[in-house]
Amino acid sequence: MAGPYASAGPKASQAGPDPDALAGTRLPHLASPAAALRQVLAAHALRRCPHIVEIGGAGLPITGFLTHHPDSVTVVDPKIPAHEADTLNGVPCRLRHVAAKLQEIEIAPATPYGLVLLGLSLKPFGRRAATPPELLALAAGAAVLVIDYALELERAQGQIGALTATRNDAPVIDLSLTIHDEALRAAGFDRRRFLVYGDA
Repeated sequence: MAGPYASAGPKASQAGPDPDALAGTRLPHLASPAAALRQVLAAHALRRCPHIVEIGGAGLPITGFLTHHPDSVTVVDPKIPAHEADTLNGVPCRLRHVAAKLQEIEIAPATPYGLVLLGLSLKPFGRRAATPPELLALAAGAAVLVIDYALELERAQGQIGALTATRNDAPVIDLSLTIHDEALRAAGFDRRRFLVYGDA
């Protein structure tokens, strides 16, 4: 699977499934090219991580933006089409898009790993909290932790503190972003904060 910033991959005849079909439905406010800026920044921060886990990602998974050759990539989102492959951009990689809530599955990545939470807006599932202990443990153990959230989204405001409290290090990147896109502005998601912890 290749994206706009991926390394040169196999010839079109060997390229495999359509990356847009594997991404799932893109929400209207993520349809513009400007919305993908977050994935480009995240892919750069993750460039030395051999294993990557993304929570969320339907519509614009990190998979198509990676420019390096990780050993494994797992994207977990109930709205992403389930998909498994043994290559990414023509290079061996255990690639999994898991159509599930994070509270429904066990995530135990090999180390070191990067954890990606773009568009932070997690929801509870049954009696399981939106930020369950397993997620907080993943955030604490990540060699690189990337979080992006809309400043006006109350749900994200209620979750960011628990996630950042898992870290003993200060963020190496703490950006305030305003993405001048009408759909993002209309949704109230144009003003954002982008955080990176770890060895980015």
